[in-house]
Amino acid sequence: MKKRLGSILLSGIALLTVCSVVVHPFGAIKAQRSDKPLLLDSTFGPQVVTIIERSCQNCHSEKTEWPWYSYVAPMSWMIEHDVQRGRSHMNLSRWNGYNQQEQQEILLKMSTLVRNRAMPLPRYLLLHPESKLSDAEVTFLSEWARSEHKRLKAAAATADNASTSGGNQ
Repeated sequence: MKKRLGSILLSGIALLTVCSVVVHPFGAIKAQRSDKPLLLDSTFGPQVVTIIERSCQNCHSEKTEWPWYSYVAPMSWMIEHDVQRGRSHMNLSRWNGYNQQEQQEILLKMSTLVRNRAMPLPRYLLLHPESKLSDAEVTFLSEWARSEHKRLKAAAATADNASTSGGNQ
């Protein structure tokens, strides 16, 4: 009886393990890869790229580096869910796919979330302490996002003025 119960339990664990590797409730998120540069068509310096690559790209781009434990359920499901949610809020690999108004909104949110230390997520930082932003990086990234927002807003206003004045001639 004990051998049979042990055999059933072992079979159940094996089945659960196989299912956990195959089942991905958030789709084939790991298959979404991009070779495009982050923030394509945006204005930024090398320091912005360095900070974003270290602290943002794993959840907010298609350049995610998947750790070994992201392949073991139920941890894989949680990580895939977090990445799916992160990309749905801001996907830096598809930056030029957003219209200017969406980019402006994202930049304002980014500035606020970084400044308030809501990003990177505290839960993420537990496993990735190297992603933590220093006070100087928080200030720098927040100010960059605000200045990029202003630049985009001014460019949109200039384009609107040009199309309006061009139509009146």
